[in-house]
Amino acid sequence: MKKNILLIFWLGVTCLLPAMEFMKLSEIKPGMEGEGQTIFKGSTIETFKFKVLGILDKFVSDKNMIIAELFAPELTDGGVIAGMSGSPAYIDGKLIGSVSYGLSNFMKKPIAGITPIEDILKTSEYSTPVANVEISDIKIDFKKESIERVAGMIRNQLVSRMNFSPAKSMMPIKLFSNSRGFIPEAVTILQDVFVPLQNLSIAKDFNKKKLKDEVFTVQPADAVSIPLIRGDALYAATGTVTHVDGNKVYVFGHPFFNLGTVDFPLHRAEIISLIPSYENSFKLAVTRNMVGAVQQDRFSGVQGELGKTPYMIPLKIFLKNRNKIFNLELISHPLLTPTLTYMSLLNALLAEYQEFGFQSIAIRGKIFIENEANVVLEDLFSGTSACDEFSTLVMVINYFLMNNKEKSIKIQKMDFEISGREAIKNAALENVLIDKNAYLPGEPIAIRLYLKNEKGDNFEEQVTIKAPSLKPGSVFYLMAADAKEVSEFDTKFMKSVYFPSKLNSLIRAINNIRKNNRIYLKIFVPSQGLFISGFEYSYLPPSISNVLLYNSISKDQSNVQVSTIAEYQYEIPAAVSGKKIFKLSIKERKNES
Repeated sequence: MKKNILLIFWLGVTCLLPAMEFMKLSEIKPGMEGEGQTIFKGSTIETFKFKVLGILDKFVSDKNMIIAELFAPELTDGGVIAGMSGSPAYIDGKLIGSVSYGLSNFMKKPIAGITPIEDILKTSEYSTPVANVEISDIKIDFKKESIERVAGMIRNQLVSRMNFSPAKSMMPIKLFSNSRGFIPEAVTILQDVFVPLQNLSIAKDFNKKKLKDEVFTVQPADAVSIPLIRGDALYAATGTVTHVDGNKVYVFGHPFFNLGTVDFPLHRAEIISLIPSYENSFKLAVTRNMVGAVQQDRFSGVQGELGKTPYMIPLKIFLKNRNKIFNLELISHPLLTPTLTYMSLLNALLAEYQEFGFQSIAIRGKIFIENEANVVLEDLFSGTSACDEFSTLVMVINYFLMNNKEKSIKIQKMDFEISGREAIKNAALENVLIDKNAYLPGEPIAIRLYLKNEKGDNFEEQVTIKAPSLKPGSVFYLMAADAKEVSEFDTKFMKSVYFPSKLNSLIRAINNIRKNNRIYLKIFVPSQGLFISGFEYSYLPPSISNVLLYNSISKDQSNVQVSTIAEYQYEIPAAVSGKKIFKLSIKERKNES
């Protein structure tokens, strides 16, 4: 229904927009004066003067930039304002481009870079696929240190894409983030991308029976927002419209994240006030109704289409013991969706549970992928960074999924059920006792686990597993350990860290992530074998082993020094730590008379 409303109103107003004349870059000379348009407050378009200082030749390989000084009372105290990106600039009534760049290093004088209109219009000519991230050198390793390393890499990619400029003294005018329902700590991952977070929620009367045409369209100099997250909370980036040509709308005059072909929502915005600053002056704004979808995110600008509706990923976060639900929508993109999932989860948790101090969260979650198996997450996180640790893990999982080597995926929705408490839930594995050190093949092994919780109280768990079916006299090992210790053991002796080339193998690896609230019981033997694409092959005949070893340079293949015969897991109502290893043997079965 929303899509139909947008389309009907857009069709009714596009014919009302006057044709625009353009001035070519070759016609522009130093000393020429003109007028720019932007919104300093509310929705009223205002003008400012500018004077052309010169042309920056070959700003980037095939592009030049117009350098101009701007004149307006609003620009006197703080220079070029964040949020002006895309403000149209005219000479003799002809559009020459958009105010899109500003001097860096705390320059107060409003010297701006104007992106020529020829380059801006070319953004609609591209049709390349959405930009993916090359992750072939990343290995599947879900240890905390590895997760944090990948998370840092994601953030660095976002910052470098947003703040890229061939001339370091002339940087893109920052878009500014306006939000509803987000706390600053939840969005620090984007703190170097946009100007500081604003939390504004200003109501406005909106009578659906008396909708005006302009509500569903935009014109040059209007303020617009691209919501990255919307729903019960909102996080958006705001800038200015440069040009409208029929159903095509051009904004910013510089890249959003320079992601190529995209599918993001485009909303109207309203400017509340200006905040002057020697470092970075910016506008305060709120996001209004959707008018279309962004389709191209290129070096010279962002191009959208009025009347279109983008695909958004539903995210539901149910805080069980708070009986509170957050229903959100995230844009779908291989680089941005993981980051936005992290922000949304962390924000919901920090908003409801204490920001600092001890905390424990038990989570159950599913990521639904079209035509693929679901990703299922169930675990417990405990400690001072429990919320961030969980949110970061989900970010990295989505990053791996959406940039997998085999094919593009469509995430249909994400659901998380979380129970939290403001206390730690830890248990240390103090000791492990077994009834003997030699067993018959298949004989039960009685294991006693002695643990101590965070309060210093001791408790005991009992579990029984079966001895392996090996030849009499064979030696085998039993390890009882937490998830981290078992993973480090596998990495050291089995070399099992790799990135699956097949999506179903990747999903299986994610679903098999070892959990914090488990004691793992691993039975293994010394063995020479191979680990190939997520599967272990032990005791291979020499002929087969030699053939496989010939391909040992494969990134999905490695030698193994031990062979896992069986692995069990035992759930503990706390995050477990500790490790014990036993050397055992198989004894010969005596004849019974």
